[in-house]
Amino acid sequence: MSVHDTILRPVSGLQYVSEGKRDLRIDMLRGIALVMMVVAHVEILSAFNVVTWERFGLTTGAEGFVILSGFVLGFLKRRQLHTEPLLSVSYSLVRRAATLYIVNIVIILTILIFRHFSFIDTFELTHFTDRYSGVAYAMYPVSEQVKEAWYNEILFLQIGPHQSQILGLYFYLLLLSPIFLWLLYSGRAVILLSISLIVYGYFQVTREHLISAEFDFAFPLMAWQFIYVLGMCCGWYKEELLSLARTQSGRAVVSGMVLIAVVMMFIAQNHTNPFMPRFLLLHVIPAKNFDWLYHNFAGKNELGPLRILNDACLIVSVYLVLTYFWAPVNKLAGWFLIPLGQNSLYVFILHVYVVLAVSQFVTFNLWERSWVLNTAIHASCLSFLWLMARFGVLKKIIPN
Repeated sequence: MSVHDTILRPVSGLQYVSEGKRDLRIDMLRGIALVMMVVAHVEILSAFNVVTWERFGLTTGAEGFVILSGFVLGFLKRRQLHTEPLLSVSYSLVRRAATLYIVNIVIILTILIFRHFSFIDTFELTHFTDRYSGVAYAMYPVSEQVKEAWYNEILFLQIGPHQSQILGLYFYLLLLSPIFLWLLYSGRAVILLSISLIVYGYFQVTREHLISAEFDFAFPLMAWQFIYVLGMCCGWYKEELLSLARTQSGRAVVSGMVLIAVVMMFIAQNHTNPFMPRFLLLHVIPAKNFDWLYHNFAGKNELGPLRILNDACLIVSVYLVLTYFWAPVNKLAGWFLIPLGQNSLYVFILHVYVVLAVSQFVTFNLWERSWVLNTAIHASCLSFLWLMARFGVLKKIIPN
């Protein structure tokens, strides 16, 4: 997008100007989502949590990843379909799905192998711990089983670290993407969105799970497909949406989305997160009212409708900020966030093993407030991942 594509009047010299095929604003958004994810999975309380832990709204990095993935895919595949047949484009998506499936299997198997070494503590990757109650749930079988059961659990992604579960969601979404693209390519976007919304609504009412894969309990496919499809449709019609945004009614809609993002940011400051120090939170909204709103309309796993609205409005708002004030933001954080965003799958895969490595020396505990030490640990993890991405270490082995 050039300077002439901005919705409001840009500040001269500060706005984003495209210098290549990649939209660096999308890369930066991905980088932000990756930082949020790493901080969440290295489960200690630090200064990073104060900024990333549902502080800008009732959103997490996971939703951002899924929406942006759909957006980029929709935008790029529309351009690709100008020169290639739908069958070839669909085949490329199936191959990408196969790559993610293999990555999933490799992660599951490597953790299984590590479990057999007594000097490696795999607890944090083989269990999900409710930090509030202290109850741990096994993500791998704890009893001996026949080989056939192990094979099935691995092949159907029914076991594995909770830190890598979202890869299973991506695998299924990519398998479905050729159907989504066909509907978009044939001008049936309204039908696609309608079907997606009906499936989402059905899940919200029934809470039924479509498949038995482990990820479906954290990222239910019937719920999370909706934001992926929404992102894909927006990416497909990116130019048309930008044209609409320049109209008077379009400006009003965008302004409304920014206002909603600000309101949701205010609401988020009243969070009842028990691990966050009370002095960092507002207490304007009574706790029982916030909890009612959160659990009924903004739940993370089931992807409540208020959370989806917040996700969309926040992404648009941050994208606008990056558009109008790109120069200072890029100078401040671009050097760090953009390499992460441009190597998102590579960084994601590596972060699983970073979590394993850190857990060998650090006890994961969200109650302990060792601010300096924990902030240094989070900073070290992020710095390591940035260095790996920046210099392409193991790039020939780890896919991106």
